[in-house]
Amino acid sequence: MKSNYIFVYGVLKSMYDNEPARFIRKNCDLIGDGFFSGMLLDLGSYPGAIFDTDSESKVHGEVYEIKRNKDELISFLDEFEGVSPRFDKPYEYKREFIPVHTSIGELYASCYLYNWDPNGIAVIKDGIYKNEKAKREQT
Repeated sequence: MKSNYIFVYGVLKSMYDNEPARFIRKNCDLIGDGFFSGMLLDLGSYPGAIFDTDSESKVHGEVYEIKRNKDELISFLDEFEGVSPRFDKPYEYKREFIPVHTSIGELYASCYLYNWDPNGIAVIKDGIYKNEKAKREQT
């Protein structure tokens, strides 16, 4: 599926001033807030999300429309999210196109979803990730 939309729910949101978030803003236009059905996991200094159409809970974030340098942006984000060939499989995340609800209707957006077993990981019940440091700390 081809889409010029991306959905971010963690340290890439517009409220954060880190290099990856700035790179997104440089190449994309913010459409606005959005959400999808699923579960938001607390992985410490960054979150993971699971898409589940049957879930009663929501994952909240932002939708951007890619306006410039799409291939460069996707490569940059794949590297940031650890889904490039230099990382060992299975990757912690997988990039998928999912339906996202926005104020302008439902859009299909590229989103990095948690790819490992979520059992035993704390769930962020309100579906909103907050990180005062605004950067991912590598473990």
